[in-house]
Amino acid sequence: MARVSLIILLLTKAFKDASSLSPLAGTQWKLKLDVGLQPGSWMPKRYPGWAESGARLGLDIEVKFTSKKSKIGESLVGPKRDTYELDVTSPQGSCSFVSERGQETVEFTMGGWCVQRPTDNIRNAGGSLVKPAGLLRFWLDCPSGATRRDVEIMEGTRIYFTTGVWDDEDPNSVQSQDEEYRKVLADIQKLTDSTKDIRKKSESNNILQNIMSFRNLVVNSNDFDRLKALKEKYERELPPVGASVAPNGVQMAPKGSLVIKGNATPDWLPGSEYLILGTFQTRATAE
Repeated sequence: MARVSLIILLLTKAFKDASSLSPLAGTQWKLKLDVGLQPGSWMPKRYPGWAESGARLGLDIEVKFTSKKSKIGESLVGPKRDTYELDVTSPQGSCSFVSERGQETVEFTMGGWCVQRPTDNIRNAGGSLVKPAGLLRFWLDCPSGATRRDVEIMEGTRIYFTTGVWDDEDPNSVQSQDEEYRKVLADIQKLTDSTKDIRKKSESNNILQNIMSFRNLVVNSNDFDRLKALKEKYERELPPVGASVAPNGVQMAPKGSLVIKGNATPDWLPGSEYLILGTFQTRATAE
């Protein structure tokens, strides 16, 4: 695992409370779970032999983010006052997969969801620093459990999901930011071409002309640093390539992380831990 509990503790200071209900409410999504050994996971240490063969367990489940307040809360997901019910909309609340025993059915039951607003950069499922409009966390319970070779979700497991979401009430805000980002890319290209031209001309210049060329290069260098910083800022804040878009314009990162509770220690006590279970992909579906 990497000690996910430690990461969570550090990141709680990097969020501000949601001021209103996210437009994510009312949207429906298909989740594609990919359960198996991940880099840094402590699952095999907690459960010897878990997924050591390299096997994966894939599960598809459909959900709806509702606007109904949840009666329970999860400290990992967010404040209870900002947590809403997550409905399982797959037929019979289940999905199936094929194991060495044939086709098997896996049950999921409703959970809860919460969007928190990052005030600083956070790491996504791929390890990159990002700053999405919101950090979406939610949970689903799996009462039936599931097993494929040496990959197992135990009966009654609560699975926690984390991913980025872009849910501004004005769907044009992301488009406007993307246009600014593309303008910065164009400016960087122009500056790069200009710098190459100055350096090429300096090869045949006299001393005075070279001094002027050097000044222009310094100006270009400062402009380049400013534009590069803007480029990196937009890349942290904009939805990544492949983000799925709901009918109302809400976007969700194409990939997120899955964790489970590693022990029975309450989150507010030392020793509480979460174990990396795998990753998941998202796709918006019609309402």
